Amino acid sequence: MDRKTILRIFGDAFLRSLVVLMGIVIIGFSAFFIITVVTNNQKMKELAQGTESGGEELSPEELEKLLSEHREKEEAQEREQTTEATTTEEVTTEAPTTEEKISSMGYKILVLNSTRVSGLAKKWMEKLKSEGFTDIATGNYSAAREEETKIYVPSANMGDDLLVYFNNATIEIGALSSGMDVSAEGVEIFIVIGATDTTIP
Repeated sequence: MDRKTILRIFGDAFLRSLVVLMGIVIIGFSAFFIITVVTNNQKMKELAQGTESGGEELSPEELEKLLSEHREKEEAQEREQTTEATTTEEVTTEAPTTEEKISSMGYKILVLNSTRVSGLAKKWMEKLKSEGFTDIATGNYSAAREEETKIYVPSANMGDDLLVYFNNATIEIGALSSGMDVSAEGVEIFIVIGATDTTIP
């Protein structure tokens, strides 16, 4: 069999296949078109039957308008369902609650002078009394000379209202047990004045 014969046979087979394929596509499109038309007609009839008033039938324009509204409603419902399916439930995390700060007002305070400035504890006592801290005693602190003021409080949520009066003061949790020249009985807050607070504002 020569080359021309083979090419002719191949060309004929290809054309036949193409014709068959085109026929299948045409039949498929025709079927889809027919189904669409039938479905639309059926919907129009249903809408016409559902909206009849006094036995009067709706005009084609009114039926088309109703059908368009019906389609829009269906599309809106589909969008809502898609949104609900893709929406993830938000995870809410509660902010950690901080302990409420306790005022130092009403607690017994002992002001101790760790510096070489004479009468400093008394001056700070008068300053704090003028600010509303009434139960205050004074004394000297001999354990060590502090550079910065230290405020000793019984719990972690106390002492912040005293920090504002001093320069770079720090809060310590606990009580002093030594280094005082006065009795610490009943004292709940200890203030050891450091060298950075020799001047009272």
